[in-house]
Amino acid sequence: MLITTVIPVFNRADVVGQAIDSVLAQELPAECSLRVLIVDDGSTDNLSGALARFGGKIDCIRHPKNAGAPAARNTGVAAAADGLVAFLDSDDLWLPGKLIRQIDANRRNGWLASCHAFHFTPAGRPGIVAPSYRTGTLGLDDFAWGCFVGPGSTLMCQRDVLVEVGPQDQTFRRHEDWDWFLRFAGKHRLGFLAEPLARTFPSPHANAPEVIAALARLHAKHARHLSARQRRHFLAGMDLELAAARYRSGNLPGMVMPLVRSILRAPMANAALAAVLHNRSGRRGSEHA
Repeated sequence: MLITTVIPVFNRADVVGQAIDSVLAQELPAECSLRVLIVDDGSTDNLSGALARFGGKIDCIRHPKNAGAPAARNTGVAAAADGLVAFLDSDDLWLPGKLIRQIDANRRNGWLASCHAFHFTPAGRPGIVAPSYRTGTLGLDDFAWGCFVGPGSTLMCQRDVLVEVGPQDQTFRRHEDWDWFLRFAGKHRLGFLAEPLARTFPSPHANAPEVIAALARLHAKHARHLSARQRRHFLAGMDLELAAARYRSGNLPGMVMPLVRSILRAPMANAALAAVLHNRSGRRGSEHA
């Protein structure tokens, strides 16, 4: 069975080598083989120089100009052969044992696709293990709140399922993963392994207009297809994302109203707010060896 690792890259020549090293160091089940596929999304730095040391260990497809992460991932999926596709962001790392543990969990549980926990490591703060789900499956009730499973560096999925659900929507500049999982959850449940098997280094996103546009498109595509309860949770999750975008852009007064709306929509059990508070708690998880 072939595992294709898709790594989209845009101007990250300084860090992508560490990501590739973490893939090539993975232990594989005896019957599996590995392909590392880099999608250069129109980089203008010295990415070719950074990739040169890997020689024939990797393949690279280049976009003539930057088209965004959804387009780069779609290119990788289109170029992958049948089997499993696993994603890794170019500034993140897989921890030792990621592939063999996740494949084993997929087989034992009959999961067509899965994500796993990860060490969330914001700059200047201690890393924590996120998200706070238990091992099991996630469905539409969970993804109505948002997408907290870090799929850019944790998702492993059978390629035919990726094709069935359809490509990531390239009109999104933010929250393309939330859109994709809402579509996925209409057909399948996602396996989740609570063991942290990746380390993520989130980049700051202060572009509030891009977030606002993405939230409007999410609402237009999905709100009418949700139950009344799911729709309330969906709106609460979107309000919280809007509040966070305004906070990151320095608009502190502007964050107050959507934050209040989110709490009022779900005052007793707001899963989106709980996820944000968990990620800012600073609690460390045990390091995976």
